[in-house]
Amino acid sequence: MLKMLVLYRRLLLGALTTMAVYVTIVVAGVWLTDLSLFETYVFATPLLSMALPAMFGGGSMTNLALSFGAPRRLCFWGWQLTSLLIAVLCLAMTWLTFALADGKMVERNSIAWDWGGMSLLFAGCVFALQGSILSQTVEKGWRRSLIVTAAWMLSFVLLMAVQVCILLDDEPLFDVLRPVSIANPVWLAVSGGFLAAALVLGVIARIRFAKVVVSL
Repeated sequence: MLKMLVLYRRLLLGALTTMAVYVTIVVAGVWLTDLSLFETYVFATPLLSMALPAMFGGGSMTNLALSFGAPRRLCFWGWQLTSLLIAVLCLAMTWLTFALADGKMVERNSIAWDWGGMSLLFAGCVFALQGSILSQTVEKGWRRSLIVTAAWMLSFVLLMAVQVCILLDDEPLFDVLRPVSIANPVWLAVSGGFLAAALVLGVIARIRFAKVVVSL
């Protein structure tokens, strides 16, 4: 497994570098300029953190390792572990972005992307990630597109729901959804559903991965 992580290290570094550069530019823009554009990018950071793990997930690297005779079991779990590490790093950078920008943002009182919100984002991120991994075990065509689209759309809906509840923190209509954390039974059920669905997708991906045809 260690050898597989060494193989995937460039993907980890690539994702971390991309996120770090983005955070640095956005936070600097918020503090050093009066452009509202940078605040918009701050609010878009959770979406980026959800996309990067799938983008740097290592599907092509996995195919390369398989073509050189690496065991399928090690390739699959190395792929999964690398993707999850990237997801955790991106979520940590997302929290850091809001923490650093909070003191200068116009909507500073509405920013509440704490670890409670991060836990919900993690559930959506893992679900989208498992959908992307499963899609790589399916032949190119409408089935692959359907899997990716469904996983990403559902995760995006979760992200937008959390974002709306955070921004509209003074709206009585959303009182039942507060706090925006897994400490709230509603969000606990939602995040649990996403993680359970992610587990199912992961199991299916593991079964299909044992028979996948390597293509470079």
